[in-house]
This record gives sequence, C-alpha cells and structure tokens, in this order.
Amino acid sequence: MEDYNTSRIYGLVYNNFVAGIVISHNQRPLALLNSDVKSSYAVYIGENKAPGIVHGNNSNHLIVKFIPAWFFIQEGDRVVTSGLDEIFFEGLNVGKVISVTKSQGYQTAVIEPFYKATNPNYFHIIKKVR
Repeated sequence: MEDYNTSRIYGLVYNNFVAGIVISHNQRPLALLNSDVKSSYAVYIGENKAPGIVHGNNSNHLIVKFIPAWFFIQEGDRVVTSGLDEIFFEGLNVGKVISVTKSQGYQTAVIEPFYKATNPNYFHIIKKVR
C-alpha cells in the first residue's frame, strides 16, 4: 500500500464480506481477521440499526457488545458495518445474529460471520478518502 498510514486502522474485505481490520505492527500493515480478539469495529444490527461494537473471540463466532437495551434484537437479524468508527463505510456485510443476552443495561449478541477464513488468495483494504 503506497500511502500506508501507521496511525490509522483500515478495514479488510474479502468477497464482499468483512474479514477483519488492518493495524500497524512494527510500522507495517498487519491483518487481524474477525476471529482475533484484537479485531473490533462498529456495527449496526437489524432494520432499526441498533449500534454495537463487534469483537473476535478466537472462535467461529463474533460477539457484539454495548447494544443499547431499548433496541429489539432477535435471531436472524443481519449485522452490517455502521461507518461510525471510520474504519469501514456503512452497510458492509458482517454476519447474522444467532443469540442475544441482556445484562446491566446493554445487550450482547453472538454473531455467525459471513466471512469464513478458508485460505483466501487476496484481501481488499478499505481506505476512506477524505
């Protein structure tokens, strides 16, 4: 990447699905796939666009935390990027909700990701032009 900025986080996309993020490691880009616990970005859930932060958890599923309790979330709801963190633009496909729990004024959702890490040959890095 010609103009790689080590102070930014970039989005990582494969076949129109969010695959993770790109961070700086020793002044070089390092891809963190969705399942990595250090991978996180802002998302919307469902038609009402409930906001949340998705995190990897070193498994086949992702966790969306900090979803306000007043949003109705249900199994099968689609999860997309929100663009609020300026890592991705709004509307990229992340996954679908498979379960929801409530605790301390927030909800947490377990997500089945659309991207499955199966040795891709390439990724696309999302760079927001200002």
